[in-house]
Amino acid sequence: MHSPRIPLINPLKRKRSNTHEVPDDAVVDQINNPKAVAENQSMDVDDQPSSTPTPHLAFQPREYQLKVHGVAMRRNTIAHLDTGAGKTMIAVMMIKDMAQSLKNLTTPNLLKKLIIFLAPTVHLQFEVIKVNTDLEVGEYYGAKGVDEWDAKSWEKEISEHDVLVMTPQILLDALRKAFLSFEMIYFLILDECHRASGNHPYTRIMTEFYHKSRNKPKVFGMTASPVIRKGVSSVEDCEEQISELEGILDSQIYTVENRTELEQFIPSAKEIYKFYDPKVSSNLELKTKVESLWSK
Repeated sequence: MHSPRIPLINPLKRKRSNTHEVPDDAVVDQINNPKAVAENQSMDVDDQPSSTPTPHLAFQPREYQLKVHGVAMRRNTIAHLDTGAGKTMIAVMMIKDMAQSLKNLTTPNLLKKLIIFLAPTVHLQFEVIKVNTDLEVGEYYGAKGVDEWDAKSWEKEISEHDVLVMTPQILLDALRKAFLSFEMIYFLILDECHRASGNHPYTRIMTEFYHKSRNKPKVFGMTASPVIRKGVSSVEDCEEQISELEGILDSQIYTVENRTELEQFIPSAKEIYKFYDPKVSSNLELKTKVESLWSK
């Protein structure tokens, strides 16, 4: 199988001048290892949460979204937030920041870098990113016929887009067939990342490619429930499953401690109380007879 010709010019540079300086080794390292850059440059957001929304966003981030965003820009993070809390918009904030980082760092003689958003279903995420950014966004799923694409088809998609939104199986297949190089991934987002267990494509992507890569991309996972496996019946079981998920994704789980603002935006269950009278009679006589039969 022939490996595709990897385009070198990043479309994120479309609006910049064609004259570039050759980067020094430090800049090259920044491009190749965004995880290390984020860890070295970001402030301790646990103590100093940002109160200023990212200026290029059209929406107004909530305080807890800014808090999660700050932590996630500092280190690989699994955001544990309720359904309806706006996890995708946190990802959009990060996508715009990471894209700006690429604009500032990438030069034509370096490998093209991509932002990849993985989700079980892609169209909603594709629309959210497309509407809220000025980036070139592509969406990829089985029904689109992506499984039949060759290296040339993928080369075209890579050259024309900044963000690729796809199902995890599509990425896994493209990596295994060498249509995509894992070294090209600058920022990897995993929606519903609690699925990363067993032989799921999320797990395979991380074990076959991420953990074996020298220059690892930044990782951001999102979930409303990090503990999903059957048989989890104790605190120890929960901690073990969370630890396993953190290990697979090379990330630390993070959730909002102060839920006052969060609970204003998430749908809450309506509590209904049903009252009943205590049991009047016991089946002591029947119990005695059964025990007597068992003893014979």
